[in-house]
Amino acid sequence: MPNKVDEEMILPASLRRAVGFGIAGGLVGTALMDIVLVLTFIMVGAPADAFFSTVGERLGDGALAGLAVHNLVGLTGGLVFSLLVSFFKPLRIDSWRKGVGLGFIAGALTIPLGCIPFALWLNQPVLEVIAFSVLPHLVWGTTLGWFVGYGLISYGHKPMSATGPL
Repeated sequence: MPNKVDEEMILPASLRRAVGFGIAGGLVGTALMDIVLVLTFIMVGAPADAFFSTVGERLGDGALAGLAVHNLVGLTGGLVFSLLVSFFKPLRIDSWRKGVGLGFIAGALTIPLGCIPFALWLNQPVLEVIAFSVLPHLVWGTTLGWFVGYGLISYGHKPMSATGPL
């Protein structure tokens, strides 16, 4: 159960650790995802920053804005992932293999949940966006799952509920 100090809520160390690894894993996974994405565009003869420029232009800015938004989304995904594996016992990461597996599933889920709305927002062909997104999203998810799993297992994380460990 969270502690209160001077009427401020303090999260248990285990949950703070999980959130930290989730955020860091989301950023590391997104950085690797960005590299795969850039290499994919280069391989098909498109500008390396095509994705980031398209997002940035839609936001009224350039490629740097697109990169920033993409990394913010990846960080947020890492945060959500860490909270899910912290609060739900069936999702508890008790091995690196399970961490990678859950991360892979998370990456796969981001394809229909993120890419389809994204394609519609950009007025791009959905299948084309999905084709360019599958490998990068699976890289993100697998990296996130490994990173969070490694961190949680290394530090003896216990899943949390509203009243304490599940």
